[in-house]
Amino acid sequence: MAKLTDKQRRFIEEYCSNGFNATQAAISAGYSAKTAKDIACQNLAKVYIQEEIQAFMSKATEKALCTTEDVVRGLLREAEYYDEGATPSARVSALKALTDYTGGFDNNKQKIETKEVVTDSGSHDW
Repeated sequence: MAKLTDKQRRFIEEYCSNGFNATQAAISAGYSAKTAKDIACQNLAKVYIQEEIQAFMSKATEKALCTTEDVVRGLLREAEYYDEGATPSARVSALKALTDYTGGFDNNKQKIETKEVVTDSGSHDW
């Protein structure tokens, strides 16, 4: 594996922490704003940088205090909780959050056509 330069290492850190905006990551890593887009594309095209991005993300996931899986597990636990202190609104909120996370019923939504009904009573003052 090729050795990363300091700027490339910083690019990887910035890229992973800024929402995967490569151009902004290049600027934050110290590359010129004029060439940032080109440098970002070049960096992302390099296999060893892609491998380092994957490694960085894996380490970040391991260090996370709360993973997505933990959140989903907690929401599911709340949605299924019927003991003392449980409320229907808490269950509904948890189920809604789970549905939103999983994409909900977007694929199963039925389109309902609404037609505007115009009635004419026939009595006009004009």
